[in-house]
Amino acid sequence: MRTIGKFYKDEILCLPKRKLKKVELDMSSGDIKIEEDLFGWKIYSGKEYIECSSEEEARYLKIFLDAGVREVRVPKDDEYINKILPKFEKLKKKIDEIIDSYLYSVLDRNLRARARHEIYMEITK
Repeated sequence: MRTIGKFYKDEILCLPKRKLKKVELDMSSGDIKIEEDLFGWKIYSGKEYIECSSEEEARYLKIFLDAGVREVRVPKDDEYINKILPKFEKLKKKIDEIIDSYLYSVLDRNLRARARHEIYMEITK
């Protein structure tokens, strides 16, 4: 099974640099939500937010925020994001299910969150 890091390298970093933009994801961890307002889409984590050009870009960034990544390259082409997003979300869901199945027996929330974070750091390399 592919990891998030492998998917990122194969599908995103293979693009020419002029077709990518760098986004800093230095946001507090917590409940992450995507909302549309008058000026476009925003992804919120607590009171902090990142402005996005589309809902698909926000969903793409949410995957990395959930994984704890602090900096990511985003394709400038929304059509390309639309093309890869279903595969990426499916991969993330499958990874979450596998991690949850192993962490189910860990009762301590803090320990479970720390383990989840460490696992994501490993699979996003």
